[in-house]
This record gives sequence, structure tokens and C-alpha cells, in this order.
Amino acid sequence: MVRFSPAAKPFMRLIEEVEEEPIIEDRYSPNRLGAHYSHMGWLPPDSLPERPWSTQNIILQPLDVDRWVTRRILAGMWSVELQVSEIAPEDALVKDVESALAHPNSSSRIRALRNVFDSWGELIPVAIIVGAAISATGILETKITLEPASLHRHQPHVPNSGDFNSFIETQLQLRGKVEKISYHLTGSRPDLLFREGLDVWLKNIRTTRQWEIIKVTKAIPITEIFDSRIQERIKALFANLSCIFYSPLVGVPQTAAFKSIGSEPNSIRRIEIGFSDARIQSLSLHYTNGLIAGPYGCLEGSARTDRIDLAQGETITEIFVWPTDYSIGSLQLVKNTGYISPIYGAVQGVTRSPHLLSGDGNSLLGLSGSYSAIGITELQAIWRNNYEVINYKYTTTFAGGQGGNLWNDLGLIGDRRTARISEVKTWSPYIGCLSGFQTTYTFIAGGHQVEQRSAIHGTEEGKVTKWVLEEGEYITGVCGRCDGIFICELRFITNRPSRESPAFSKPHGDHAFRFPAEGEELMLNYMVGKSAKRVNSILFVWSHLGATG
Repeated sequence: MVRFSPAAKPFMRLIEEVEEEPIIEDRYSPNRLGAHYSHMGWLPPDSLPERPWSTQNIILQPLDVDRWVTRRILAGMWSVELQVSEIAPEDALVKDVESALAHPNSSSRIRALRNVFDSWGELIPVAIIVGAAISATGILETKITLEPASLHRHQPHVPNSGDFNSFIETQLQLRGKVEKISYHLTGSRPDLLFREGLDVWLKNIRTTRQWEIIKVTKAIPITEIFDSRIQERIKALFANLSCIFYSPLVGVPQTAAFKSIGSEPNSIRRIEIGFSDARIQSLSLHYTNGLIAGPYGCLEGSARTDRIDLAQGETITEIFVWPTDYSIGSLQLVKNTGYISPIYGAVQGVTRSPHLLSGDGNSLLGLSGSYSAIGITELQAIWRNNYEVINYKYTTTFAGGQGGNLWNDLGLIGDRRTARISEVKTWSPYIGCLSGFQTTYTFIAGGHQVEQRSAIHGTEEGKVTKWVLEEGEYITGVCGRCDGIFICELRFITNRPSRESPAFSKPHGDHAFRFPAEGEELMLNYMVGKSAKRVNSILFVWSHLGATG
């Protein structure tokens, strides 16, 4: 990866002999990731330097509940400390980076650079100890405190005493105190340790030539070894990734607040949701680096739980939220792949108007909000600009009442860029009553035009009215009336001059509505709503023309 630069000191001046006797070192970690770093002799993750593509700014409260511990016998022989000015990248590494930076656009350059750093590594250790080590890492048993260990109190060696793992567990004085232990021996002969014992193994280290790096006390990002020209190009390329933006807060504030922000796009691995038939009770986020945020909310146990796993390349791009006067009643999450989760929480009953928290195609980076003893009461989505997304922007408008059963037509749309409403069918038994509503969506899939028809929202009661849009025609406006409980009348306006739908039902209700505002170039993309025996309410989701694709 690196070589000494012409300005480097003679190598023998960069190393010093370790004079200390072998020691036993204990490290405690809040999670599995930190334990892994300790096991291999590295600094904790939160002590590592920032890289241009990772801001290291996860805020977590609390972390996972396990108590991770790493106990290591360290027999250091030499310490080495380098200055950045004394090392330079290998020619092959420079060639790979310059080739990545030569890609035609930002997204392809970033992908190529990530591949380079995945191959060569992200960090370079510049202060290290070389020697041999025995490491054991596991979870402390409940109510167990690990007492300091001493090499002068280790167990006497009994030849062929059990298996190798049990032998190390005994020598490190961990038996009965730590579970799920993993072991690692570095820089010497494991057969000699097992056959002759710890004392003989420690003496042999001074004559062996199998030493390896056993401890890293300082590291630098790999980008720091390049010349200033390449460094500036890399920093400029990743600069846009640091742009974080927030959706509006939805719900009722409480004194108990939470906030969790991931370090980079696509860093959320799993979202766990606890819920009942009335509300969202708890939330927790699991990140790809092993850190866990939460659970936040009701910690006494949720009526039901579910999880949304995010594979590599998957991210959450939208969240539908139905708040009530006391809590977050319902949630529904959408992936960039088009997957739409079930509606968690209350699927019927009284809620406030729904909210679409959208990242405009960007990745969910985290969540913030507040909670009480009964569950989540307020929620805000935190987004981060991605270097490669299908950008789209939506505006929502709402009309109607608060009751009914929840529904969402988004799941019917295969390709948002080509989707449009091509048919509307309604049922109306009398003036001022819209009892049923059904929509047909048309989009392109596999080069062919596909139609998807929604379920009937409401009931099939009364006179049927059907309206079919022409090829290339789409809805640009909607007007009507409601009475605070139900939608009483609907009428749609299209992009064709002087063309609009017939009136669905007849004028009734005290509240008139007309969307969108005059002068806005929007297309009705799909609808979300509530209905039971009648159509209670509709959230109209508008796409900004020219913003998709």
C-alpha cells in the first residue's frame, strides 16, 4: 500500500525496542463492532480519524445492552512510529485512484473510489507495536465484574489439558465469567503455547521471527498519503454527501427526546418497530457498523414487533405517518426498490391528517422525535443527499375527515417515472355522498404498458360513474367539497385544455377545496386515504413535472 518517501528517516531510527515486560490488558466495548476492533488491537471506532466519505457522527442512546470485554496478553518487541511526510502511496494505488477520478460523472467516480478503498483499505496504521498477543473477547456474564489479571497469577500448565480454547480461557482467567468467547493468537506458535505452557511461549517470543502488529495506537485516512491535488479532488467529490436535511416534525412533543444519525448513506441495516392496534410503541435502528440506536419509546414490551431489513444498496426513501392527538398512530416505510411495508400501528379509527416524510429520493440517515411511557409521540426523518439516486419531488394536499380504514395506492405503482392515473370509478347513492372510489394506474414495465386497479375504497353502493383518461392525459388538479367527516364531491382537471372529469357525486358539504395552487406544474401521482362505508378522506400526492427521472 505504502512505501517510504525520499524524505523519510533511515528505518532503524523509526523503531524502538519495547522494554516493558508482557502485560495483560482489558478493554470494554459498548457493542460488537467495538469489541472486534479491540480484539484485533485497533483503536475503538469512535477514536478513529474521519474519512471524507464518513463523518463518524452517529448519536446513540442507549447502545446494545451486552457488556463486551476483550482481554489480551501483549508481548511487545518493537514500537514503530511514522510521520505522514515519511510515507508515500505505491504507484499501483495512485494509478487506481487516478483511474477512479477519471470516470465521467460524480456517481461513477464515487463508486470507483469506494471500490479502490475497499480493496486497499481506508486507514493506515502509523504508530504500532510489533510482537505477539493472545486475545479473548466475549460478553460478561450478568452481575460479573472482571477483576484485573496478572501474568504472575496464571494457571500452572498441565500438558494436553483439554482443548486449545479452554486452555486459553483458563490462562486468561476468564472461565465462568465470559460467554460467547472468541480467541485469536498473533505473532508466535500456538502449538508451543498449548504443548509447553505460557511461560515457555513467552520466552520463545524473543527468539522467534513470526512477530506481527499486535496494537495500533494511531492511524490516518488513506487519503492523507496522496499529494494535495488528489486530496482536494477527493474532498470536493465527497463534500455533497455531508448535506443533511430534516423533514418537518410530526406529532405531539414530550420531554423525553431521541436523535440518531448515521455516518453515511445506506448505513441503516435494520429498523425494528414495536406497535399495538392503537399506536407505534417503540423504534430502534441498527447500523451497518454494528451500532444500535434505541429502542426508544415504551420499553415494557410491545404488543407486536416487526423488522425491516435493508440489504446492500437498499435504503428508506419515504415514511408515511398518521399521528393522533396523543401519539404516532401508524407508520409505513418505503424502500428505494419500491418495497412498501405494511401499515404498522392503528389501521382504522380516528387520526389526524397523514404526512408523507420524503427524502426526494435520498437515503434515510436517522430519526429524531420524542416519546412517553405509552410510545412514540413525535417523529422526524433525517435525510442525506446521495451520490446516486432517482430524484423525485412530491407535494401533498389533504381533504376530508379523520375516521375510516387506512389505505395507500402507492404499492400499485411499478415505475413512478411513467405512472399516471388512467381511470377513476366511483359509487354514489345520493347527493353529497361518495360511497366508493376505485383508481386505475398505468405505467411502463419491461417495455410494455401495464394497468393496476386499486381495491374499492368504501362500498359499491349507489350510482356508478366511470371516467377514462385519454392517452397522454394526466390529472393536474382536483376540486370538490367535504363536510369535515366525508368527501362529498370530487372533480378532476387534466392537462388537456378545458377538459375535466364529470362530477363524482353532487355538491354538498361546507368546505370547498381546490388543489394545487394556480401556477404550479404538478401531476397527480397517486392517492392515500381512509374509508369505511364512505370515502372519509384523501391525501393527494403530486409529482413535480420535470423533477422525476
